[in-house]
Order: sequence, then structure tokens, then C-alpha cells
Amino acid sequence: MAFRFKASKYKNAAAKVPKKDGWITDISVPRGLSSQGNHIKANCHHIAYNYDSPGGNILGILPLNSIGRQDKSTPLLHAHADSVTDFDFSPFDAFSETSLLATGSQDCSVKLWTIPSGPLTESPSATATLTAPDRRVESVLWHPTAENVLGFSSDRSVRIWDVGMQQEAYVLEDHNDLVQSFSWKEDGSLLTTSCKDKKVRVLDPRAGSTVQTGEGHQNVRDSRVLWLGEKDMLLSVGFSKMRERQYIVWDPRNMGQPLATETLDSNTGPIMPLYDADTGMLFLAGKGDSAVRYFEVTSKHPYLTECQPHMSSEQVKGVALVPKRAMEVMTGEVNRVLLLVHQAIIPLPYIVPRKSYRDFHEDLYPDTASGQPAMTAQEWMDGGNNMVTKVSLDPKRRPAAPSKQSGGGPPPAAASTRPVPPPSKPVVQAKPSTQKVEPVSSVPVEPVKEDRKPQPAAVQMPKPAATPAPAPAASNTEIPAKTSSKDTATKESPTEESAGQKGSNRKSVFLAGIATSKFRHLKCTTLHRSTHIVNIRNLNMSLFGECDGFHANPDRVAVPLSVTGGQIAVYEVSQPGRLPDTGVPTVQNGTTVMDFCWDPFSTHRLAVAADASINIWNIPEGGLTETLTEPEICLRGHEEKIYCMKFHPTASDILASASYDMSVRVWDLSAEQQVFKLRGHTDQIFSLAWSPDGQYLATVCKDGSIRIYNPRDTTRPLREGDGPAGARGARVVWACDGKCLAVTGFGRSSTRTVFVFNAEDLSAPLTTVDIDESPTILVPYYDEDSRVLFLTGKGDSQIFSYEVSTEKPYLIELATTAFNSPHQGVSFLPKKMCNVKDVEFAQGYQLNKTTLEPLSFTVPRIKMEYFQDDLFPDTRACWEPAMTAQEWLDGGNKVQRTISLRPSDMKPLSEAPKEAPAPKKYESYNPETYKTDEQKKEELMRAMGSKLELKGDPLPQDLFEGVDDDEWDD
Repeated sequence: MAFRFKASKYKNAAAKVPKKDGWITDISVPRGLSSQGNHIKANCHHIAYNYDSPGGNILGILPLNSIGRQDKSTPLLHAHADSVTDFDFSPFDAFSETSLLATGSQDCSVKLWTIPSGPLTESPSATATLTAPDRRVESVLWHPTAENVLGFSSDRSVRIWDVGMQQEAYVLEDHNDLVQSFSWKEDGSLLTTSCKDKKVRVLDPRAGSTVQTGEGHQNVRDSRVLWLGEKDMLLSVGFSKMRERQYIVWDPRNMGQPLATETLDSNTGPIMPLYDADTGMLFLAGKGDSAVRYFEVTSKHPYLTECQPHMSSEQVKGVALVPKRAMEVMTGEVNRVLLLVHQAIIPLPYIVPRKSYRDFHEDLYPDTASGQPAMTAQEWMDGGNNMVTKVSLDPKRRPAAPSKQSGGGPPPAAASTRPVPPPSKPVVQAKPSTQKVEPVSSVPVEPVKEDRKPQPAAVQMPKPAATPAPAPAASNTEIPAKTSSKDTATKESPTEESAGQKGSNRKSVFLAGIATSKFRHLKCTTLHRSTHIVNIRNLNMSLFGECDGFHANPDRVAVPLSVTGGQIAVYEVSQPGRLPDTGVPTVQNGTTVMDFCWDPFSTHRLAVAADASINIWNIPEGGLTETLTEPEICLRGHEEKIYCMKFHPTASDILASASYDMSVRVWDLSAEQQVFKLRGHTDQIFSLAWSPDGQYLATVCKDGSIRIYNPRDTTRPLREGDGPAGARGARVVWACDGKCLAVTGFGRSSTRTVFVFNAEDLSAPLTTVDIDESPTILVPYYDEDSRVLFLTGKGDSQIFSYEVSTEKPYLIELATTAFNSPHQGVSFLPKKMCNVKDVEFAQGYQLNKTTLEPLSFTVPRIKMEYFQDDLFPDTRACWEPAMTAQEWLDGGNKVQRTISLRPSDMKPLSEAPKEAPAPKKYESYNPETYKTDEQKKEELMRAMGSKLELKGDPLPQDLFEGVDDDEWDD
């Protein structure tokens, strides 16, 4: 027992909790973190952590030496299309100019990111992408000694990649269930795994064989395994058969019987283990716990000796260990644990108390890993087992760093054995492109119309003016009224001071003094609960970014569901109330729904993009009574997934679709065939939009370009210009009668931005306005009568609104609508649905997680008994087709008739009698009583003088006798 009580240098090490101003605060941390990772990692420069976002696909990146409150410009890494499950910094780039970060995700891929030293100024692009075979990635871990060797677990396998050559080296599939975690041996020769089949294994990756197998934790819940440095010992943590948390110590040479098993407690959170091989300090923290346990690891019984635990006031969501080269060695800091908690990161240094810290305590700091690779990937695959060199942490033995690092860590340490060459970064070789230049459709279709007249190869084309046809005479129609109840909180337009804080574009709006809008005080109201549709179940909240979320028309609403078969529920707006828990009929597409939209000229026709085909459904009168499985029309022609679709605004049976095959195809639904195929895109197409007259088609692409096509004239772009940069999505709509394009996208630092372009000149935007910082794209809706642009995104709790103008400042900010909870989207209805008696100029629906609520947008007015003809011009009957598909294909350019929204029993405001001006209580100027300042002064002086009594009596001091001169001598 003498060994058990052997004196230890670290037995008195204790966590020194910094004050709250030493924390990293005001960061967005997800509430529920359920993946196998630790959710936070650190190297000598940066901290990476899971950032709170609707899809969980974003990481926050901060310098290691960050403290205090973080503003909204916190750099973000938009890593994947789905949740980030785990990530890891390469151990060999701590003191180079850049850091290498590997991220794994539920989208079945692993990506590599090159992060520059110091604060991140913009979101970088992925250096390489490694794919897993249709299974989510669970854990990601770099090799400890070989450069450019990365391992990650996916489903029942562990895959080893040579990221320098971007190829898979080994696959370990000796598991009967999900691999929950894995860990490398210190020399990288072996690795150990914990599996959901309740076994712990030791594997030789280069031989592809299992060396040892042991019966692990007897509960299938999350388990972790850790190789304890250079010791021939493994540690696994998990749950017992009685659901108690426990740890087991193993000898990897003999896994038949564990060395030690100890029960910790009965908490439910998975345990995250951290181990420092230099000091033998082991830290165990459970998700949701408020305690961090500290153990000392020895090579003899009892193997783990518990020391003083740290009790925190916050619940732990993730933990990370800072590399040893970043320690403050002159303060006695031997380890630093980072705690990821709600909206903060707490640095937790472990200090060994000493009488003085003036000198370097060499007994506390053994030589540590140098951060330089011991061998190349090829040398390791050829059988090498070299150990990394060690360096001293003594500041006196460190050479001067070539450049100052801004990550908070010290400069590189000197090697204690021999100099080590600087590490080389992985050379990621581009894979040969397999994309065909002109893909040929596998489904026979009618001959596609090509260019009707020869076009030069240049991108820039002549710019013909788009002149819509004259509209027919207007007619009157009466709109029924609706009842509204609770008001939604609406923020007024910012004042001159607040506008000045949001950028020069917004400042010019309010300082110019001339840009105003009649809709600047618009008000959004949620209609009465009796009009809501409630108890929506299985709502699909993870649609592709190019889909708007849901769509409504005057009769029904289409909502996607997260059930198998690509199902869409169709609800009748005339039948509000509570939906049944089960048995709701749907439209079943058989595969993943990419996008869908209603035919603007038929409330019964629904178009759905299902993978690479388009299904056209006809909803029966009165709504669905049974699940539909066979579409009315199925269009095939695209070779890749379809991402967005739009019906023609004036011609019936014309539909445009954009696909990942980088083509836009125009379909004639009456003939059930493709009529045009538009080319010119070099990457994924984010969005497309028809011009109001239907002559032109605008697209915004992942390659950062905006293009305008005249489909009937040429299949090549008519005009082209630079749009929003980046790969995170964009939207485009036409505005101002087709004279402008409004484009939403992202700027730097995840800033959502609105651009306004002249449709005749796309060389540069007319104006750019930054909205806020959010990971979701802003979905625009433009009301052509009021020229109001509504903007909102999935997961937002606000609707931003602007008026678009053809003159400066081009975008006039209006009131912003705020809701109590985030929504999945907003869909607007045609103008004929507006109740103009309540000065309602727009109406739509808001989809929440379980409810569908109608919204009403009104403008406050005093004389509401009159028809506000200054707000309601004659509107285009966009719910009626102006021509058939064949007429449009033959060159027709008809537009719909315009109608008046004025009810027959209302007089227009312009004909209201003018009221006489109210008499004023005080006149500002009266010639008879007006006096100048000099006259008022003179009158005041006269009044004061008349009050003074002029007397001839002497003053009191004149009557005083005084004393003689000789009396002073006494």
C-alpha cells in the first residue's frame, strides 16, 4: 500500500477559477448537443466550438487568448450542410502560419479547413472533402505521429485517410454495431475503439486486424475510450447495466479481464475524458454536469487516484484540453481545461502551489511533444513507428520565434534532443473532374429549341429594354373583410442615430431628408386564433436551403413532412382548427422533396421537385381525402437533383427548373415536354426568377454570378454580373416593374446582405445594405404595387421590410416586425385577398413548428372610411393567365389586365372633401402687436426705472462723524 500513498508533485494541483470578466462570454452555444464529440477543441492558436444554428452546421472560431464579451462579428465557419458531429485540430501545425482543422458531419463527409493564425476575419473555404459511404461521421481524430494521416469513424467502421494524397488508406470493419469512439496509441501503431455492441477492441490499422477484444460497458449508451499515453493502459467510460456511470481500466495486451472497474454516479450525461500524458492527469466531465473530476493515473493498483474535483456554477456542455506548449509555466499552470457552458467558455487552469514562481520549476514540466511530425504518411504506412521529438517548456531554452503569434500561446520551444525540420502542410490534390461538358438526357424528350439567332462567345450582350405591353382597362371588384385580433410587436424605422450605426447606405436614407415612404409605419397583425391551423405534426425542418419552406395560395397550404416517401401535407385554409393526430392524407412523392410551388393560375395544381424529376399533382376540390401516390404528370430530363422551380408569371403551363447539373430547363406542361435548356452556369444554381412581363429569366449562382436570360431568343446569358460571393446561398427577385433586381446573400462575417442591381447593367450593385448576422438565407417577397420588399429566413423571428426605389437611396427601410418565437417561413397571397377597408396591403401565412397562422399587413390611416387610392393603385390580376403556353412560345408578350381594388361602397381618398384648417390659438406673427428685441429691451428698462424711488437724502455713511486724527496715536 506504500505505492498508493506515494507523494505526488500534482496531488495538490487545483483549479483556479477566473473571475467572470476572464471568461469568454456572449457566444451562441447550442442547447442540445447529442453527438459523440466533445463540442470544443483547442490548439496553440484557436478555439473551435459548436455554434448555435438551426442546422447545427456552424463552428465558432476564436483566438486562444480571447477574453470578455464577444460581439456579433465573431468569426464563423460554415462547415457542412448538416450538423457538425466532431472536429479536431492537427497536432503538427500549432506554430506554423496556419492551422489545419478537420470536421465531420451528419452529411456523411469530412472536410479540411486551413485557418490562418490570429483572429479569423472571414469564413474560409474547405481545402478538401472526404466522403463516407452514406453514413454520418461520428468521430474525427488525427494521427499522433504521422503527418497528414486522419482517422474517422462512421457507422461500423473506422477509416484511415492520407489527406495529403486525398485517398483512403485503410478501412477497419471488425465491428458489429456503431463505433462510438476511438483513440490512437501514443506511437500511432495501434488504435482502440468502443462500440455499441458493448465491446472494447484494440486494432492494428495497417494489418487490418483486431489484436484484442474485451467485454466493455454493459449498456448501449454513449461510451468513450482513451489510450493513456505511453502506458500500456486503456481507459473506457460508459454506463453499467444498472445505468450507472463507470470507468474501466484495461491492459491492451490482455483484454480478457479489466484491471479495475469503478462506479462514479448515476447521472445521465455521457462522460468526456481528457488525459495529459506528461503529468498523468486525467479529467472526467459529464455533459450536463457541474463538476469536473480530476484523477492521477499510475501504472499500479489502484491505477486511478481521485484528487480534489472542481465544482462549477454552470452546466458543462463540452470540454477541451489546451496543448502543453500554451501553458503559463511561470505561474505554475500545469494544465488548462476549457469548459463550454451556456453562452460562455470558461478557461480552467490547474495550478500547482509553490512558494515562488520566479524560477522555472523543471520538476513540474517534463519535456513535451514538439508539435512536429515524426514521419510522413507514407513512412507510417510502410511500417514506421517513430515517436515525436520532445521539447522543453523552460522559457530560457526556447529560441526566438520567427514571428509573433496572436493565438495566446508562447513561441515554439527548443528541442531537447535534436532540431526538427518544420512540418509541411498537407498537399491536397484536386480530384480529376468527372463532370460532362454537355450532359445528354437519359430520358427521350422532344427536340429542344436552340438559339434562334447566332450569338457571339462573349458573355456581355446588347441590352434591349424590357417594355411591357399596355394594360387593358380596369374594372371594379369587392373584397370581403376579415376579423383580426392580437397585434404582433412591430419595431418602427430607426432614428437618425440608430441608422448611422448600421452602415453608410442606411445613413444616407435618413440624412438626405427626402427619402420617405407611405409604408414606413406598416403594422403586422396575427389574425384571430379561430383562423389558425394547429397540431401540425412531423414538420420537415431540415429542407434544402433553396426551398422556401412552405407555400400557400388562396385555398390551401402545402407543408413538407419529415416522414419517409417525400410526403407533403395539403391543408385547406377554409377548414381551420386542430388537425387530427394521425391519418392526415398527403401527397407522396416516393423520394426526397427538393422544392415545390403552386401554379399561380390554379389553386389545385402543385409542382414538386422530387430528386431529378418534377411531379405535377392535381389536388381535388375540397382538399385531400386520401393519400395521393400517382402524379398527374411526371417530367424527366435533369440529370442531377432539382433545387428550385418557378412558374411563368403571365403564360399558363410554363415552368422553369434549375438543377445541380448546372442547367435551367423550361417546360411546357400542356405538351409534357422540355422546350428550352439554358446554359452558361459553372456551379450550383441557387435561385431563379421570371421578370414581371415573363420575357426574361434571372438566376443567381454559386459561382458568384447573376445572369439574365431571354429563353426564347438564346440559351446563353443575355447579361451577366458579379453577385453575392460564397457558397451559402442567395435569392433573386425582380423589382420596380422589371427595372431592378433585388438579391439577398451573405457578406463577410456571416452578414446577411441585400443588393439592388440595375437590370440593364449588372456590373455593380446600385446599393448594398447589411441586415444582420445569421446562418440562414433571407427569402424575399416583393409586392409590385407598394414596391415593398419583405425579407425573412428559416428560424427567424423577424420580418424585415424595405421599399425599393429606382432613385437613391434605392432601399428605404420600413418598420420591422418581431414575433415571440422563430418561424419556418412566411408565404404571401395574391393582392385580391387583401381587405382594403382595413388598409391591408399584404396578406400571408406564417408557419411555426406546429401551427399555421394568417398574417395581415396594414398601414395606419385616419380616414379609413375612404378607399386609400394613394396606397392601392390598380393591380395586375396575377392570378389569371394572360396567354397560353403556345402563345408565349410563339413570341407573345401579353400581360394580365389591371383591376381596381376599390369596393363599390367606398369613395377614394383623393375625392374626400378638404377640411378647413383649424383655428390657431396663438398667431406666430401679428403686425399690430409685433415688437423687435430692441423695443422689448427699452420697454423693460423703462418699467424697472419707474419702480425706483429717486430721493435727495444723503447716504448713511455720509452722516457718520468718525474720529480725530490725534485719537489714533493712543
